[in-house]
Amino acid sequence: MTTPPHSYAARLEQLAHLHVPEAEAERLWRDLSRHRRELLRRLGRDVGERVALLDFLLNVHPQRVDATIIETTALDAIERRAISDALTGLYDRGYFEHALKRELERCHRHGNPVSLLLLDLDGFKEINDEFGHRVGDKVLQAFGELILKHLRGADVPCRLGGDEFTIILSDTAQAEACTVAERFRADVESWFETHPVCGQFLEVTVSGGIATAPWDASGQDQLYALADRALYEAKRLGSNRIVTTSGTAHPGTPAAA
Repeated sequence: MTTPPHSYAARLEQLAHLHVPEAEAERLWRDLSRHRRELLRRLGRDVGERVALLDFLLNVHPQRVDATIIETTALDAIERRAISDALTGLYDRGYFEHALKRELERCHRHGNPVSLLLLDLDGFKEINDEFGHRVGDKVLQAFGELILKHLRGADVPCRLGGDEFTIILSDTAQAEACTVAERFRADVESWFETHPVCGQFLEVTVSGGIATAPWDASGQDQLYALADRALYEAKRLGSNRIVTTSGTAHPGTPAAA
């Protein structure tokens, strides 16, 4: 961490609405600097000031300050940034792995099903190549907004990277997951047909694969592999469709070859 431009106390207030005297703020800032360097060494990447601050105050030395002086909205914002994809605002790959493990543990304890839906935009590389990454980024942002439109509060939407997305559908059997996924697939196709992106009407469709615990698999890796295999089959059949592990396909208009 670099030295704050005005005062340590002012910088901490700006970062997390944290109000401490200047002398205490200076000591805290030095501890945070060491903690941020330690996180860099352990993770191999710089997590940034806000994430280092949140982790230090809540997990390393919670006794240093009264957590109640950090506003709830500020904490929520810091936590969300720490686990979110910057472009779409969906959860990132790291949070996806944590959330899938948690949902599978719930599935094993209570017997409630959880479905994993993997999604891949059809022909996204061609969109980037023809129209540029600015248009491609706008497509991804719009796609993320459409995902959120179709989900319940308990579901977990994530961007795994590039044009690969996933949704963890909590307490959802495969038939219900298919209904949700097909509704979403159709909405993506119709939305891009009627909404230009940076002045361009684009043919954007999505393919998906679904696997469901506990019937298809009980572990994370196997469940993901089965959903990925179903997604591959959707692509092989012509894209713009949803395929389940049972081999059921819900096709839309086949994408152009």
